[in-house]
Amino acid sequence: MFPMWRITYARAALQQGPWRAAARGLASWIVTVGAPAVVVGVALTVVSGSAARGLVIAFWVVLVVGVVLVAGGLWAWRVGGLVDKEIRARYGVLRKVESARLLLRPPVRQDAVALAATIDAEMLAGNGWTERNAQEVVKAVGSGHPTPGLLVFEAWSDGSLVGGASVHPSGSDASSRTLGWWIGPRHRRAGYASEAVAALVEAIHDAGFTTVEIGTSESNLAVQRICDRIGATEKDRRAQQLPNGSVVPGIWYEHRQVTAEMP
Repeated sequence: MFPMWRITYARAALQQGPWRAAARGLASWIVTVGAPAVVVGVALTVVSGSAARGLVIAFWVVLVVGVVLVAGGLWAWRVGGLVDKEIRARYGVLRKVESARLLLRPPVRQDAVALAATIDAEMLAGNGWTERNAQEVVKAVGSGHPTPGLLVFEAWSDGSLVGGASVHPSGSDASSRTLGWWIGPRHRRAGYASEAVAALVEAIHDAGFTTVEIGTSESNLAVQRICDRIGATEKDRRAQQLPNGSVVPGIWYEHRQVTAEMP
Protein backbone atom coordinates (compact mmCIF):
# COMPACT_ATOMS: atom_id res chain seq x y z
CA MET A 1 0.00 0.00 0.00
CA PHE A 2 1.12 3.58 -0.56
CA PRO A 3 -0.54 5.80 2.07
CA MET A 4 1.32 8.96 1.08
CA TRP A 5 -1.24 11.39 2.45
CA ARG A 6 1.34 14.03 3.30
CA ILE A 7 2.84 14.05 -0.20
CA THR A 8 -0.56 14.03 -1.82
CA TYR A 9 -1.74 16.82 0.49
CA ALA A 10 1.08 19.11 -0.61
CA ARG A 11 0.68 18.17 -4.27
CA ALA A 12 -3.05 18.87 -4.17
CA ALA A 13 -2.44 22.24 -2.57
CA LEU A 14 -0.04 23.19 -5.36
CA GLN A 15 -2.35 21.92 -8.10
CA GLN A 16 -5.36 23.85 -6.84
CA GLY A 17 -3.62 27.21 -7.31
CA PRO A 18 -5.88 29.24 -4.93
CA TRP A 19 -3.16 31.86 -4.65
CA ARG A 20 -4.25 33.24 -8.02
CA ALA A 21 -7.53 34.50 -6.62
CA ALA A 22 -5.74 35.69 -3.49
CA ALA A 23 -3.14 37.52 -5.59
CA ARG A 24 -5.85 39.41 -7.45
CA GLY A 25 -7.41 40.53 -4.20
CA LEU A 26 -4.01 41.45 -2.80
CA ALA A 27 -3.21 43.54 -5.87
CA SER A 28 -6.42 45.47 -5.34
CA TRP A 29 -5.49 46.01 -1.69
CA ILE A 30 -2.01 47.23 -2.64
CA VAL A 31 -3.49 49.76 -5.05
CA THR A 32 -6.04 50.94 -2.49
CA VAL A 33 -3.57 51.35 0.37
CA GLY A 34 -0.40 51.99 -1.59
CA ALA A 35 -1.76 54.75 -3.83
CA PRO A 36 -2.30 57.27 -0.98
CA ALA A 37 1.13 56.38 0.42
CA VAL A 38 2.72 57.04 -2.96
CA VAL A 39 0.93 60.39 -3.22
CA VAL A 40 2.23 61.37 0.20
CA GLY A 41 5.71 60.22 -0.75
CA VAL A 42 5.70 62.21 -3.98
CA ALA A 43 4.43 65.31 -2.18
CA LEU A 44 7.12 64.94 0.47
CA THR A 45 9.76 64.56 -2.20
CA VAL A 46 8.62 67.72 -4.04
CA VAL A 47 8.28 69.85 -0.93
CA SER A 48 11.54 68.74 0.68
CA GLY A 49 13.65 69.29 -2.36
CA SER A 50 17.33 68.48 -2.15
CA ALA A 51 17.68 69.69 1.45
CA ALA A 52 16.09 66.61 2.93
CA ARG A 53 17.07 64.10 0.29
CA GLY A 54 18.28 61.56 2.85
CA LEU A 55 14.97 61.75 4.74
CA VAL A 56 13.01 61.27 1.54
CA ILE A 57 15.06 58.22 0.54
CA ALA A 58 14.58 56.72 4.01
CA PHE A 59 10.84 57.32 3.77
CA TRP A 60 10.61 55.56 0.41
CA VAL A 61 12.62 52.60 1.69
CA VAL A 62 10.38 52.25 4.74
CA LEU A 63 7.29 52.61 2.54
CA VAL A 64 8.36 49.92 0.08
CA VAL A 65 9.54 47.51 2.75
CA GLY A 66 6.40 48.03 4.81
CA VAL A 67 4.08 47.42 1.88
CA VAL A 68 5.99 44.27 0.87
CA LEU A 69 5.96 42.84 4.40
CA VAL A 70 2.30 43.57 5.04
CA ALA A 71 1.30 42.40 1.57
CA GLY A 72 3.31 39.19 1.95
CA GLY A 73 1.75 38.47 5.33
CA LEU A 74 -1.78 39.06 4.08
CA TRP A 75 -1.10 36.97 0.97
CA ALA A 76 0.15 34.05 3.05
CA TRP A 77 -2.83 34.31 5.41
CA ARG A 78 -5.35 34.47 2.57
CA VAL A 79 -3.76 31.64 0.59
CA GLY A 80 -3.50 29.51 3.73
CA GLY A 81 -7.21 29.90 4.33
CA LEU A 82 -8.10 29.03 0.75
CA VAL A 83 -5.81 25.99 0.70
CA ASP A 84 -7.16 24.76 4.03
CA LYS A 85 -10.72 25.08 2.80
CA GLU A 86 -9.96 23.28 -0.45
CA ILE A 87 -7.98 20.51 1.24
CA ARG A 88 -10.70 19.90 3.81
CA ALA A 89 -13.21 19.55 0.99
CA ARG A 90 -10.94 17.14 -0.90
CA TYR A 91 -9.81 15.02 2.05
CA GLY A 92 -12.70 15.26 4.50
CA VAL A 93 -14.55 12.43 2.80
CA LEU A 94 -15.16 10.23 5.82
CA ARG A 95 -15.84 11.12 9.43
CA LYS A 96 -16.82 7.91 11.17
CA VAL A 97 -17.22 4.42 9.75
CA GLU A 98 -18.40 1.44 11.78
CA SER A 99 -17.83 -2.27 11.29
CA ALA A 100 -18.52 -5.29 13.49
CA ARG A 101 -15.40 -4.87 15.62
CA LEU A 102 -14.04 -1.44 14.69
CA LEU A 103 -14.77 2.26 14.75
CA LEU A 104 -12.84 4.00 11.98
CA ARG A 105 -12.51 7.71 12.73
CA PRO A 106 -10.24 10.76 12.42
CA PRO A 107 -7.54 10.84 15.10
CA VAL A 108 -7.55 13.07 18.17
CA ARG A 109 -4.61 14.27 20.28
CA GLN A 110 -5.03 11.50 22.81
CA ASP A 111 -4.38 8.91 20.07
CA ALA A 112 -0.75 9.89 19.50
CA VAL A 113 0.93 7.37 21.80
CA ALA A 114 -1.33 4.48 20.81
CA LEU A 115 -0.94 5.39 17.13
CA ALA A 116 2.85 5.32 17.47
CA ALA A 117 2.57 1.79 18.90
CA THR A 118 0.90 0.59 15.68
CA ILE A 119 3.91 1.68 13.61
CA ASP A 120 6.82 -0.76 13.72
CA ALA A 121 9.57 -1.84 11.33
CA GLU A 122 7.23 -4.19 9.46
CA MET A 123 4.72 -1.39 8.91
CA LEU A 124 7.43 1.01 7.72
CA ALA A 125 8.81 -1.54 5.27
CA GLY A 126 5.40 -2.60 3.98
CA ASN A 127 4.25 0.97 3.33
CA GLY A 128 7.56 2.46 2.26
CA TRP A 129 7.63 4.96 5.10
CA THR A 130 10.74 6.26 6.82
CA GLU A 131 10.92 6.71 10.57
CA ARG A 132 10.70 10.43 9.94
CA ASN A 133 7.39 9.96 8.06
CA ALA A 134 6.01 8.09 11.05
CA GLN A 135 7.29 10.66 13.54
CA GLU A 136 5.72 13.50 11.58
CA VAL A 137 2.33 11.77 11.51
CA VAL A 138 2.41 11.01 15.23
CA LYS A 139 3.63 14.53 16.05
CA ALA A 140 0.85 16.08 13.96
CA VAL A 141 -1.76 13.99 15.74
CA GLY A 142 -0.32 14.76 19.18
CA SER A 143 -0.22 18.48 18.41
CA GLY A 144 -3.79 18.54 17.18
CA HIS A 145 -2.70 19.62 13.71
CA PRO A 146 -4.81 18.67 10.67
CA THR A 147 -4.04 15.20 9.30
CA PRO A 148 -6.06 15.18 6.08
CA GLY A 149 -7.32 11.78 5.02
CA LEU A 150 -5.95 9.96 8.07
CA LEU A 151 -8.19 7.58 10.01
CA VAL A 152 -7.48 5.36 13.00
CA PHE A 153 -9.08 1.98 13.78
CA GLU A 154 -10.47 1.76 17.30
CA ALA A 155 -11.58 -1.62 18.66
CA TRP A 156 -15.08 -1.66 20.10
CA SER A 157 -14.06 -4.26 22.67
CA ASP A 158 -11.46 -2.30 24.64
CA GLY A 159 -10.90 1.02 22.86
CA SER A 160 -7.40 0.09 21.72
CA LEU A 161 -6.04 1.38 18.41
CA VAL A 162 -5.68 -1.46 15.92
CA GLY A 163 -4.19 0.45 12.99
CA GLY A 164 -4.82 3.28 10.56
CA ALA A 165 -5.67 4.23 7.00
CA SER A 166 -5.34 7.07 4.53
CA VAL A 167 -8.03 8.14 2.07
CA HIS A 168 -6.98 10.71 -0.50
CA PRO A 169 -7.77 11.89 -4.04
CA SER A 170 -6.63 9.80 -7.00
CA GLY A 171 -4.83 12.34 -9.13
CA SER A 172 -7.19 14.48 -11.17
CA ASP A 173 -10.09 12.00 -11.11
CA ALA A 174 -12.70 13.64 -8.89
CA SER A 175 -14.82 10.46 -8.83
CA SER A 176 -12.04 8.29 -7.36
CA ARG A 177 -10.24 7.94 -4.02
CA THR A 178 -7.07 6.04 -3.15
CA LEU A 179 -7.01 3.88 -0.03
CA GLY A 180 -4.03 2.69 2.01
CA TRP A 181 -3.91 1.09 5.48
CA TRP A 182 -1.89 -0.72 8.11
CA ILE A 183 -2.48 -2.89 11.18
CA GLY A 184 -0.35 -2.63 14.33
CA PRO A 185 1.83 -5.56 15.49
CA ARG A 186 -0.44 -6.54 18.40
CA HIS A 187 -3.48 -7.03 16.17
CA ARG A 188 -2.19 -8.62 12.99
CA ARG A 189 -3.52 -11.86 11.56
CA ALA A 190 -6.89 -11.36 13.26
CA GLY A 191 -8.87 -10.31 10.18
CA TYR A 192 -8.95 -6.61 11.09
CA ALA A 193 -7.48 -5.44 7.78
CA SER A 194 -10.11 -7.19 5.67
CA GLU A 195 -12.89 -5.91 7.91
CA ALA A 196 -11.63 -2.32 7.89
CA VAL A 197 -10.96 -2.21 4.15
CA ALA A 198 -14.39 -3.62 3.27
CA ALA A 199 -16.08 -1.04 5.52
CA LEU A 200 -13.98 1.83 4.13
CA VAL A 201 -14.57 0.90 0.50
CA GLU A 202 -18.32 0.79 1.09
CA ALA A 203 -18.25 4.12 2.93
CA ILE A 204 -16.23 5.78 0.16
CA HIS A 205 -18.76 4.64 -2.41
CA ASP A 206 -21.60 5.84 -0.18
CA ALA A 207 -19.89 9.24 -0.06
CA GLY A 208 -20.36 9.50 -3.82
CA PHE A 209 -17.12 8.16 -5.27
CA THR A 210 -17.49 5.50 -7.93
CA THR A 211 -13.95 4.13 -7.78
CA VAL A 212 -11.53 3.16 -5.00
CA GLU A 213 -7.90 2.52 -5.95
CA ILE A 214 -5.52 0.41 -3.86
CA GLY A 215 -1.80 0.20 -4.61
CA THR A 216 0.60 -2.45 -3.33
CA SER A 217 3.91 -4.03 -4.21
CA GLU A 218 3.99 -7.26 -6.18
CA SER A 219 5.48 -9.01 -3.15
CA ASN A 220 2.68 -8.02 -0.74
CA LEU A 221 0.45 -11.08 -1.04
CA ALA A 222 -1.62 -10.13 2.02
CA VAL A 223 -2.91 -6.94 0.38
CA GLN A 224 -3.52 -8.76 -2.88
CA ARG A 225 -5.66 -11.34 -1.06
CA ILE A 226 -7.71 -8.59 0.57
CA CYS A 227 -8.26 -6.92 -2.80
CA ASP A 228 -9.46 -10.23 -4.26
CA ARG A 229 -11.70 -10.78 -1.24
CA ILE A 230 -13.49 -7.42 -1.55
CA GLY A 231 -13.94 -7.77 -5.31
CA ALA A 232 -11.29 -5.31 -6.48
CA THR A 233 -9.80 -6.03 -9.90
CA GLU A 234 -6.26 -5.47 -11.12
CA LYS A 235 -6.04 -2.22 -13.08
CA ASP A 236 -2.37 -1.65 -13.78
CA ARG A 237 1.19 -2.75 -13.04
CA ARG A 238 3.91 -0.14 -12.92
CA ALA A 239 6.90 0.93 -10.89
CA GLN A 240 5.98 2.95 -7.84
CA GLN A 241 8.22 5.31 -5.89
CA LEU A 242 7.62 5.10 -2.15
CA PRO A 243 8.05 7.91 0.41
CA ASN A 244 11.40 6.43 1.49
CA GLY A 245 12.73 6.91 -2.05
CA SER A 246 12.75 3.25 -3.08
CA VAL A 247 11.11 2.13 -6.30
CA VAL A 248 9.20 -1.18 -6.31
CA PRO A 249 7.17 -3.11 -8.90
CA GLY A 250 3.63 -2.13 -8.04
CA ILE A 251 0.12 -3.44 -8.65
CA TRP A 252 -2.87 -1.12 -8.67
CA TYR A 253 -6.32 -2.47 -7.95
CA GLU A 254 -9.64 -0.82 -8.61
CA HIS A 255 -12.95 -1.34 -6.84
CA ARG A 256 -15.90 0.09 -8.71
CA GLN A 257 -19.25 0.88 -7.19
CA VAL A 258 -21.94 -1.62 -8.06
CA THR A 259 -25.05 0.13 -9.26
CA ALA A 260 -28.42 -1.57 -9.26
CA GLU A 261 -29.81 -2.04 -12.74
CA MET A 262 -33.25 -0.66 -13.50
CA PRO A 263 -35.85 -3.41 -14.09
